[in-house]
Amino acid sequence: MNRLAAAVLAPVLGFAGVLLGGPVADASAQAGCQYKVVWPTAGVYENPNPNSVVVKTKYAGDIVGASTCEGASWNEYGYVLVATDAAADGRGWMRTGAVVPV
Repeated sequence: MNRLAAAVLAPVLGFAGVLLGGPVADASAQAGCQYKVVWPTAGVYENPNPNSVVVKTKYAGDIVGASTCEGASWNEYGYVLVATDAAADGRGWMRTGAVVPV
């Protein structure tokens, strides 16, 4: 039974980049969403709402993103997830109008 489990798990973990180095691991590290900032200045918020603390400022032409493609909304405002060390949990939020997909 252990051999069967190993035979099934190895390709799955390898595909996820856990066991394999090289292209598969590189592809999984680059997975997610990246955006280019189009506003002259745009805030990175701690939480996805306009009353949240701005933890960082990004500028037109900066590339931002995260390993997952998440979005959130607060009333009429839309936000996308970006990774940042400035946020307590490493997750910041930017207004959707401030960025375009790369």
